[in-house]
Amino acid sequence: MLLNHTPALVLFSAMLASPVRAGFAQPVQPVQLAYGQKQVKVIFQADSPITHSRSLCDCTKVNHKGNTLTAVVDVSDFAQSTQKQLEATTADGKTTRLTMDIRVPQAVQLSARSLIWKVGSACSPKKLEVLIPKGSPVRALTSADLSGDAFDYTTNTTSPGESYSLTISPRSTQKPVLNRLIIRTDSADARYSAYMIYLSIQP
Repeated sequence: MLLNHTPALVLFSAMLASPVRAGFAQPVQPVQLAYGQKQVKVIFQADSPITHSRSLCDCTKVNHKGNTLTAVVDVSDFAQSTQKQLEATTADGKTTRLTMDIRVPQAVQLSARSLIWKVGSACSPKKLEVLIPKGSPVRALTSADLSGDAFDYTTNTTSPGESYSLTISPRSTQKPVLNRLIIRTDSADARYSAYMIYLSIQP
């Protein structure tokens, strides 16, 4: 009878002998920034000692002690939400990819980042809506500059310091072209001082 149960006993013994693989309770962490924030600290907690850690981006510095990994991220140039990643190895030899889901508040909200017309289509106008949310460091739009001469535009202030609209039309749609419309604001912070919209005529 014992011989018949030997394989099961061996398997059970092997399971007991296998090390429990460690991990992180929260390998992906959301990080909400405030307007103007230049640095953020993010802490990851492992369930066993961390033996090695490294950042996968120059903007992030990491260090570890015991079961805790601390990441300090320079967010001074972040204009858009992004993800930054780290790697950490725990005492069981397991390496885990850790992610910081960094959410950057938008000082100016655009209804579109690009406007597209087709070659040969009508030169119909398209409208771009611009909203300055409450609490934004931007107080007003100051100008709009167009690179190239393939489009015309007009601006309309719906509510000063709150909402604007731009109406944009191609002069011709006979051939492909790419121009850029740069909307400038009164913010001294480079992250919020200019917004680029791509205007294109595509095949």
